[in-house]
Amino acid sequence: MIGIIGTGGHAKVILDIFQNSNRKQLFEFFTSSRSNIDPIFHAYAVYKDQQDILLQSHSRIKKWHVAIGNPLVRKSKIEFLQSYHRHVISAIHRQAILANDIHIGEGTSIMAGAVVNPSVHIGTGCIINTTVSLDHDCLIGEYVNIGPGSKLAGGVQVGSLTELGTGAIVIPNKTIGKKCIIAAGAVVVNNIPDGSIAMGVPAKVVAIRSP
Repeated sequence: MIGIIGTGGHAKVILDIFQNSNRKQLFEFFTSSRSNIDPIFHAYAVYKDQQDILLQSHSRIKKWHVAIGNPLVRKSKIEFLQSYHRHVISAIHRQAILANDIHIGEGTSIMAGAVVNPSVHIGTGCIINTTVSLDHDCLIGEYVNIGPGSKLAGGVQVGSLTELGTGAIVIPNKTIGKKCIIAAGAVVVNNIPDGSIAMGVPAKVVAIRSP
């Protein structure tokens, strides 16, 4: 049995990944709001996402995945599960292409068509979306979201809790700091400091986020 925290769009993708790997796998879902749940989840048991309920389910749920797009919320949920020694698993689509020597942190999801090349390190709780390309020696921090179709050239470093929008491009050996937002379609040709919001071609910092 796999327990999945989240019932939004990202959770639908995670469910599909696990089902493609094992059609006989059983699931239970946990959500912050049981109203307006997508019909796809009606076939499964759905419980309130409360700490006591999560802990009480340990006898039947041996594996967990947090399927929530917001990186801060995802971080909170994963760290809670880890603090009680729950087994947090990654979700990797069978059509992702992965080099042999990469590192993938607990609770990370890698979608269909993603390519992860040699010597890439991906931290805990990341989302590597559809058709993302991570070239050799990229270092991806914890709880990073990389949007669909983004391309990171070799040696790129991305700090924890940073989000890259759809189709972002980063040229080789550039560093993007922690807690940044890189807009969709941006082309990063310079290092981006912590907490920056950057957009455009080439990407320019337009604001600094509050700590």
